[in-house]
Amino acid sequence: MIQSAQSPALRHPERIHPALWRGSQLAQAPHNTVSTGFDCLNRELPNQGWPLGTLIELSLNQPGIGEIHFLCPALAQLSLERGIALVHPPCIPYFHCWLNWRLDQHRLLWINTQTENDSLWASEQILKNNVCAALLCWAPSIRPAALRRLHLAARQSDTLVVLLRPQAAANQTSPAPLRLNLKPAPLGLKIIVAKRQGASCDTPVFITLYPSRPQIAQTAYAPLDRSLSAHTQPGRAFSPLAN
Repeated sequence: MIQSAQSPALRHPERIHPALWRGSQLAQAPHNTVSTGFDCLNRELPNQGWPLGTLIELSLNQPGIGEIHFLCPALAQLSLERGIALVHPPCIPYFHCWLNWRLDQHRLLWINTQTENDSLWASEQILKNNVCAALLCWAPSIRPAALRRLHLAARQSDTLVVLLRPQAAANQTSPAPLRLNLKPAPLGLKIIVAKRQGASCDTPVFITLYPSRPQIAQTAYAPLDRSLSAHTQPGRAFSPLAN
């Protein structure tokens, strides 16, 4: 029997199966999610947040544009009983950053691998054993077969799995259900939702990470925040996290 266009089954295909959705709407798959911390981005994602147990890809034009700061609100919501793993980050993690982001109570695991195969193996072990609440893996180059393996391993866990890749990877195919392109913007980031389960997103999302400071009134006195010399200034040194 042919269903009419107004039948409940066609208007709400998710009632037939959770993996079904209309092309004009976002999927509502039965994944647990954690809020991104940004309402404007939540509205553009299925189930209103980062999906857990799903491979998420972030493409960057260069490291250090605020990608970790961007993920901090979600990381702060995760369980303190399970750690946050950083696999092959481009820079040595420093504890004072996590302290400023109020993530110092979370157990941080820095895994400094030497090859792509080592990074993939470490990530797979973390996901198979479900020992971490979040896994952030930097993969400058990863083969399609390895990408599929990581995708399948992510589905066997309830971990927040984020794969950070260079901008060139945005043009390559990927099994990841959610892919975002991150670009620097004034006071924060410009987010392009390149792939999601549901209708395409044609409008970029702008995230504010660094609120502007109030303007200092003009006075006859020299401002206290004048630019300092470019020479090295004495200060407190912080040790990197243990390997």
